[in-house]
Amino acid sequence: MKKIPFGNTGQLVSELCLGTMYFGTKLNQSQSAGLLDHYQASGGNFIDTANNYAFWVEGATGDESETVIGRWLQHQKREQFIVATKCGARPTSYHGDLDTVSFEGLSYQSIMRSVESSLKRLQTDYIDLLYSHIDFLDSPVEERLIAFTKLKEQGKIRFAGISNTSAWRIQQCLDLSKNNGHISYSCIQQKYSYLRPKRNADLWMQKLLSEEMMQLAELNKNITLLAYSTLLSGVYSNPDKPLPEDYRTTDNSLRMALLKSLAEAKGCSLGQLVLSWIMHHNTRIIPIISGSTIEQMEENIQATKLKLNDTEMNLLDKAGE
Repeated sequence: MKKIPFGNTGQLVSELCLGTMYFGTKLNQSQSAGLLDHYQASGGNFIDTANNYAFWVEGATGDESETVIGRWLQHQKREQFIVATKCGARPTSYHGDLDTVSFEGLSYQSIMRSVESSLKRLQTDYIDLLYSHIDFLDSPVEERLIAFTKLKEQGKIRFAGISNTSAWRIQQCLDLSKNNGHISYSCIQQKYSYLRPKRNADLWMQKLLSEEMMQLAELNKNITLLAYSTLLSGVYSNPDKPLPEDYRTTDNSLRMALLKSLAEAKGCSLGQLVLSWIMHHNTRIIPIISGSTIEQMEENIQATKLKLNDTEMNLLDKAGE
């Protein structure tokens, strides 16, 4: 994997980011460490986690992913990695129903407490990149910017990011940072894949990477976009896995048919084609990848070698319209 410039940080990060949502829950320490080792050996240096992964798995608390990464980092050179975690969406009350879960939120105090806990679980003195995980419309955005700025001054975080937030709210944050001297966001992380959900899809707290968001990034060159759920939990690689209800549309039938045809012609998997398509956008996007086996991860990593020309990109972009 090659390294590319990241936002306003002056850092270089790998062109694929490693997502670790189920490290420590569906994947044990040994399995998780094996995936981390393989990602590192392939040139990866950008690790994404959160302070709530994966609380919804039976028996989990949300500590698991950070804890697994923290143990692994003890055997690495810490400075070689960009470690990102998130705050705001850790549950304060959860009884098995995501529709009624209560979150820690993004008040100044909750952010400060959250980071202290993440530092302990990650067994590190600093977090490279801290995201606000989801938005809370009743929470003033400047309060979280003040907290992030304080954390940077204390040396506990290096950079700030934002996730699952509407473009207008992000622009509000960027304006506040510029006018009041707060830390400014380096990146935006949103849900994005080749297949498109229905307009009325219930995405819970998740926000899509929209055209408007891409335009915002084009106007703010110091912001990098990241895409999560890029492979939709395996629907591209597993022909027996049905599309989620929110993705069962004529549009997606046409897009899937083109994917299959083009992937066959290019001798690649559908997942590799999707990842390559994301990486070939005019607006730079870093896909977040994962996998439960080294073979799955290696297949994803090989997408970095797949080239798409302008004609192929245009076909993929226009399919289903």
